[in-house]
Order: sequence, then structure tokens, then C-alpha cells
Amino acid sequence: MRFLVSITLAQLLALILWTTCLFAVHHIVVRILFPSYFNKENIDEPSQKRLSHTVSRILVTLLVIALIVSFGFDLIIYQSANYSFRLSTVILGLIVIQLARLLDWYTSKVLIHKYYTTREARTDKSIRGRNIEQRASNTMQYIVYLIAIIVLIGTFDLNRTLFMVPIKNNSFPIRTTSLFIIILIFQVARLFSWIVTQLFLFSYYRKKKVDPGRRYAINQLVTYFIYVIAIFVTVDNIGINLTVLWGGLAALAVGVGLGMQDVFKDFVSGIILLSERSVEVNDIVNVNGRIGKIKKIGLRTSLMKGRDDTMLILPNSSLVSNNVMNWTHLDHKVRFSVKVGTAYGSDTVKIKNVLLEIASTNTAVLTYPTPFVRFTNFGDSSLDFELFFWSEELMGIENVLSDLRFAINEAFGRNQISIPFPQRDVWLKGKES
Repeated sequence: MRFLVSITLAQLLALILWTTCLFAVHHIVVRILFPSYFNKENIDEPSQKRLSHTVSRILVTLLVIALIVSFGFDLIIYQSANYSFRLSTVILGLIVIQLARLLDWYTSKVLIHKYYTTREARTDKSIRGRNIEQRASNTMQYIVYLIAIIVLIGTFDLNRTLFMVPIKNNSFPIRTTSLFIIILIFQVARLFSWIVTQLFLFSYYRKKKVDPGRRYAINQLVTYFIYVIAIFVTVDNIGINLTVLWGGLAALAVGVGLGMQDVFKDFVSGIILLSERSVEVNDIVNVNGRIGKIKKIGLRTSLMKGRDDTMLILPNSSLVSNNVMNWTHLDHKVRFSVKVGTAYGSDTVKIKNVLLEIASTNTAVLTYPTPFVRFTNFGDSSLDFELFFWSEELMGIENVLSDLRFAINEAFGRNQISIPFPQRDVWLKGKES
């Protein structure tokens, strides 16, 4: 079998023109523009090679398309009654994939990384979270490749109805692109949440010097609001009538409200905590005798890290309805005390001076407010004193109290101050003979 191909001079000249233009673009971009850009932005060598190879593959693919268009080689690879698959479709799919890779590299490795590097230079390095940058980069990757998949589905004409969703008396089709669009909407919501909290609100936080607890609360509320909007956009995109949906949700809410009252109460408590901010992230609290630092406030539960490094999961209602002692709600310093008893006849002025001297030598004890000593009582066998001091070492205060007791015992021994112990006389009454 012979294939006869007639090539005209115009087709040949068009191909030569396309080839010359693409090679010129390759030389200008890869040989001239990229080296200058790499030096300016300090791009690492593996990323340089990856970017150069990606651009080269895109230009080669465009050259193949030029060849197909110039000589009419757009062959039909597969054809059925309702579907045809051509060579140009494959080439176009390759271009979409390469463009997605190029966009992914630029957004994650250049834009996001450059933003966090600049922010790190302007602020304290501890503020920058490496995991936040990584999550933002991953989100951009998901968005880019999801868009590429949706474009490829349309290019290859693969948008088919997968199944039907029955709601009341209506049925709504779920097509191939619908699934990817749903995922894309939530990834875009995640990206928009990052843009609002990390770009716009971060500048406001730094300018107004907002504490980390309030930052977390505002960021969480903004994130939840964005995701609620994303849910409505998703429902509308699928084609479900919101009026029909509200009717179904109303019936569902009655059953959920009766069977999950505690969960709903915790959910409402989470909203109250994030808006009222009576308890915030990094606060030291005492809940039912357990002391710890709040690490996270979610919609239903909160995480508290105890002094023994264990994580306690608290229902949000326990932080709203119960009595909670918040040590750092208004201030980060708390007053503590150490009690000690001395023998009757001891020099009380000397005891006071010794206790104040011990407090002044401990680095965990604040010099302001000034520590003071209180003569609390004439005990059964001792003169009772109490050393009051302020400290910001809240999670490790038990170690501070222990160090002070060690120092008091040593100083009392050195100054011949006795610490008595209770003495009792026991009379034994015997039988008379």
C-alpha cells in the first residue's frame, strides 16, 4: 500500500518559517532571558534545568503542530459512531500538560517562595511557618493540574454522565468534569483563604501588633466563611436547586438536632470561642484541675497540651459552659506563692529578708511586680510565712516552686533558721491496781 503525499512550495515555506520562529524563540528565552532571570532570582540548578527542558518540550510540540497543520497530517487515530480521536488532539493534550508543569513551577517555586522569603526578611523568622508555605505550594499544584485535567477532558471529549443524584422528585446528573470541578472549587477556596489570611490580614496583624491568639481566631472564622461560600458555589455548579436543597436540609436538621445535641452544642461553642475570644490559642488554662496550653481551637473540639506533654481533647462546650481559669487572658504573668514555717523565737525580719533575697536570685521570678513576704499566722508549732512572686514561666511553674524550696531550705540552714515539725505529747493512762 502506498501513501502519496503532495507537498507544495507554500507548505514547505510555511514549515520553514514556523521552524525558524520557534528556534528563535527558544534561543531568546532559554539562552538570553532565562540566565539573566536565574541570576537575579537565585534559582537553583535543578529548577533551571527543569524549566528549560519544559520550555523546550513546549516549543517542540508546537513545531509538531506546525508540521501537521502545514502538510495536513492530522490523522484519525480512532473513530466510532459518536467519537473521533485525532493526532492533533494528542499533541494539544501534551501542550496542556507541559503548560501546567510550567505554571506549577512558577507559582510554587517563584511567587509563593519569594513572598515568604521577603516576609521572613521583614519579620521575625519564628513567624514564618515552613509548613504553611508547603501547603500553599501544594494547593497551587492541585489547582493547576485540576484545570489541566478539566481542559483535557474537554479536549478529548470525555465529559460523560457518571451517575444521577436523586433529591426529592428530581435527579441531577453528575458528569466527569463535575467531580473535578467540585474538587477545584474547594482548592480555590483554600487558596483564597491563604491569600486573605497570609497576604492581606498578615500585614494588618503586623501593623496593629495583633497577638497570635487573635490572629488564629480571625483566620479560622475567615476560613470557615470562605468554605461555606464554596459549598453553595459547588451546589449551584452541579445544578441542584437551592430551594430543593433547603427543603431536604430542613428535614435532616430536625433529626440531626435531636440525635446530635451535644455535637451541635460543641459546634456553637466553637463559634463563640472564636468570636468572643475568652479562650485563645496559646492561653494557659485550668480546666477541671488540668493545667495546660491551648494549641488549637476547632469547630467542635479544642486541643490542650498538658504539663506532662500529653494532648487533651476538650469539647468546646466545656470551655464555654464550665468554669475555666485562664491564666493569660489579660496578662502573661501570674502570682504564685511558697509557704514555709519557722520555729517560735526566730527573727522575723531576717526571715523576710532571706526570702526576698532568694526570690531576687531566681531568673524565673519577675522583678516587677516586686515579690513580697506575708506573715500569715501563728501556727500550732511554727511562725507561718508566705513568699509571693510573679512569673511568666507558667507551664513550668512547678519546677520554679521546687527550685525556690531548695533555695529556702539551704538558706535557712545557712542562717540557723529552724523549720519545725509538729510535736505532740501522748499520755498513756494505765489501770489502777
